Amino acid sequence: MIRRLRDYYRQFEELSPEEVSRDLIERRHAERARALSEVPPLDLTSPAWHEPPHAEAVNAATYALRRAVNAYADPAPLREAIAARHGVEPADVAAGHGAGELLRAAFRGLEGEVAVAWPGWGYLPRLVDEAGGTPIAVEPDVDALVAAGTPAVVVCSPNDPTGELLDVGALAGRLDESVWLIVDAALAEFAPPQPEIVGLRDRMIVVRSFSKAHAMAGFRAGYAVGRDAGRLAPVAGVSAPAQAAMLWALADGDAVVARRRAAAARERERLAAALAGTPFSFPAGHGPLVWLSSTEHDGAAIAAGLAAQRVYVTPGSAWGDDGHVRAALRDGAATDRLSAALREL
Repeated sequence: MIRRLRDYYRQFEELSPEEVSRDLIERRHAERARALSEVPPLDLTSPAWHEPPHAEAVNAATYALRRAVNAYADPAPLREAIAARHGVEPADVAAGHGAGELLRAAFRGLEGEVAVAWPGWGYLPRLVDEAGGTPIAVEPDVDALVAAGTPAVVVCSPNDPTGELLDVGALAGRLDESVWLIVDAALAEFAPPQPEIVGLRDRMIVVRSFSKAHAMAGFRAGYAVGRDAGRLAPVAGVSAPAQAAMLWALADGDAVVARRRAAAARERERLAAALAGTPFSFPAGHGPLVWLSSTEHDGAAIAAGLAAQRVYVTPGSAWGDDGHVRAALRDGAATDRLSAALREL
């Protein structure tokens, strides 16, 4: 370290103060020019909402943490709040560590082939397989899922990655009573108000998440609703901070969610308008995820071309689809940059 400093200052020994000053100023200008020319990366790979949660949700969690960090949280208030929202009994509710863990718990009782509406949330086939079932990819269509004839059906609506909305009510009414229907509704808050699907059939579990529209991915918070779904709850319950944040969201978070739903819809419309007349398009749908494809590029070429411009998306190969990429929508500036990068291709 001393040698480096000595070498650094030695370069100025033969220079006048004016020359030293001029040299340092030129170096600083060069550094600033390089900084301005560097384009920051734009990561559009995560499905989590890009903004932090509402400050009051954080305040509620912080207060709960300070008050009860050495105690087990009482699950009853949260369970009763969820039950009241969906018009069910508290025994039919389980709060858990995110939608993914609740889906894992719901799959434990499944055997044999399980029809998974595909593409869908990327972890679904693995979770079914780990539970001992055999995942079978089926088109996310009511007729196709009914025709699959499997003992269980798993759907994601609104869909991740496509954003498309499945008619879960129609599916629930057409499936045989012996078939389990498990619904990953993690993106439900991004869809327009829909008829309540909880309670449409006995063998049905609906899983919701606070990670997306509520921007609470770090809390690992979600819940499941269905006949006797309380059995899916973690043994010692959910942490006090997560429960407090969820209770705030259920009581006071609807307006925040409505704004985020509107923001996601606005950016979908803006991106669709910007791509009109180009080789790029994506299905109509809901939420902050778009399933992009091109008439001139495959998914790998789209992902590589965007990465060259420091815009990062998820290749469709993650779903076994080489023709698409999934991109998360953020704010207006991110949409403008994504559309400009696509036009460059």
